[in-house]
Amino acid sequence: MERAIVEALLTYMEKKGINQNELAQILGWAPSDLNDTLKGRKGIGKNRQAFLEDKLGELFKDELLLKINEISGVKKMQPTKIAEFPSKYKDGKGIIADLEQEYIEKLLSIFRGINQKAKLAVKSTIDALYHHRKDKNEIRTS
Repeated sequence: MERAIVEALLTYMEKKGINQNELAQILGWAPSDLNDTLKGRKGIGKNRQAFLEDKLGELFKDELLLKINEISGVKKMQPTKIAEFPSKYKDGKGIIADLEQEYIEKLLSIFRGINQKAKLAVKSTIDALYHHRKDKNEIRTS
């Protein structure tokens, strides 16, 4: 469990773009205390875990759950394909093609990742292409 908490803290810092000193300040801990915790020299009990969850909020809680699942060997659930889409997006079959699904999953991984520049690049490209399509009332399926 402590390994999951440490990994969740490291991911939290990365996603927030903060360093150990900044996190220690947020937590009200001495930087050396946080460093000892991250290095495994200081244990993390249930009270300390509850404090971290309360102080750092949902982002930390989500990361902690992911790390617990990874460490315990629980496989990530694979996203299911979307069976129905609004009619203007249908290709006649009412499903997303495999190639479309592959790119949707890639886009989601970019949007859910930590690289803000990649997110901005993808959003800008999509906005530019979407704005310049020929018929704004119709999505082409070819």
